[in-house]
Amino acid sequence: MERLIITNGDVAAERLLDSGVGQGAVLLPWRDVLHEGPVPAGLSLEELSAVRGEFIAAHMGHDVLGVLHQFRERDAALRSHEDFDRIELWFEHDLYDQLQLLQVLDFFAVEDRIDGLFLMQSDQHLGRLEGPEFEEVFDLGVPVTADMLEEASAAWNGFASEAPVGLPAFAAETMGELVFLAPALQRFLCEFPAPDSGLGLTEERVLRALAAAGEEGIPVGELFRETQSSEEAEFLGDTSFFLRLDALQFVSVPLIEGLPFESVRCADGPETADYREFATAVVTLTEAGEGALEGEFDHALSNGISRWFGGTHMTPDNLWRWDREDERLIGPDEA
Repeated sequence: MERLIITNGDVAAERLLDSGVGQGAVLLPWRDVLHEGPVPAGLSLEELSAVRGEFIAAHMGHDVLGVLHQFRERDAALRSHEDFDRIELWFEHDLYDQLQLLQVLDFFAVEDRIDGLFLMQSDQHLGRLEGPEFEEVFDLGVPVTADMLEEASAAWNGFASEAPVGLPAFAAETMGELVFLAPALQRFLCEFPAPDSGLGLTEERVLRALAAAGEEGIPVGELFRETQSSEEAEFLGDTSFFLRLDALQFVSVPLIEGLPFESVRCADGPETADYREFATAVVTLTEAGEGALEGEFDHALSNGISRWFGGTHMTPDNLWRWDREDERLIGPDEA
């Protein structure tokens, strides 16, 4: 029996092989950070991969040809799904994984493939599991159902929509076996600009940590660890976190200061001098940052936000906000 395992990335794939659970299977790491950058609706798998590749190369410092080649190989492997009798989807509970899972399930919904599909989900990060724990996750796997494909496809299309009006409903209610999807989408909405401050939750946590540190500031690496410790399900990698810091400093009215350069120079990883310089840089809060925390400075509006949230391109003229206290979406036309 030919077996395919689709999972979030290379570390999880390696751990699956090392545990023995992945032995004899073809491993397909998904390798896309879908909560960053454009994910417009109405595109084929390959068309979307082209959009994603261009964004990742431009904003995360990777070679565009290399990224596009990697996506083409991944997509071709998925297109060959009929060669496999059994396909296992191994994903975690966090936002990073749940968005990947939605994309994969939507693909199979379009392909009308349900036979031999199985979902293995974990409330722990796969890269941190030991051998017996992988076996436990395997034993808890469930067949993918038609209802699951329908629900996932609807949620994926809501995520990729030009206007995020459907997302709050998907974030509010657990959908069958997709038990981690609602909290993941709730966390995604919390990254939307808040009323008054225009800050997403990660940005707000950064500023609050710096406010508590005072003039001494906090090194970037320590700030990353501190903010991630507040997460119920960690989903941000260092690259995504660095992008959030870029958006707080390299703007018309900076909310933080101390970064030596934009994080795109850190693309080659922790072993490089640029990465080490960035990660050890001490950042502090500015007067505008203090104003944002007090709700007296609107970061998104005043600094001209231009950021994609799924299929929604946020700009000052298309500014969607999420009221975290009332759990309410506020559209561009609302006061």
